[in-house]
Amino acid sequence: MLTIKNYLNLNIIIGITLALIPLSAHAKNDKSLTTMEIRTLQTREFPNLSSSQAYQIALSTFQDLGFIITETSPAMGLIAANQTHPDLNQVILATLTLSSKNDSVHTIIARLSLSAYPLYNGEEGANLNGGPPRQSEIIRSPVTYQQFFDAFSYSLSLHQNYTSR
Repeated sequence: MLTIKNYLNLNIIIGITLALIPLSAHAKNDKSLTTMEIRTLQTREFPNLSSSQAYQIALSTFQDLGFIITETSPAMGLIAANQTHPDLNQVILATLTLSSKNDSVHTIIARLSLSAYPLYNGEEGANLNGGPPRQSEIIRSPVTYQQFFDAFSYSLSLHQNYTSR
């Protein structure tokens, strides 16, 4: 049985484990990837998972990887988050959509979109609204997407193993 104490212990274990996996947003972008190859990097399917479980695991995964959640819509299966890298002078924007596949095994389709834009301090390069300019670039690094989905899968397996007790 999953008690509050056990659930909190599970979250601490997940958080500590995933904090050791840095998201390689600065990994080399592969400019030669086609649109279909990028879409393949961005999409994963997870069978035997409810929408609410996927949503909670995704929120935890983002937070464990050091992202700040900026927008959520559980009804639409949307999570938007960002991660600032002052050492690389960039901000990573992440959008994850979770949708149910109409099948008998309750499959969740997760689509992660990552982009980066320069981090500006002060007025240099600020747009008219005072925010950073949107010179964003799609992150095309297979390693970056794999790291996120590995962390998501790991959290999912811990969750499933723990709740099956």
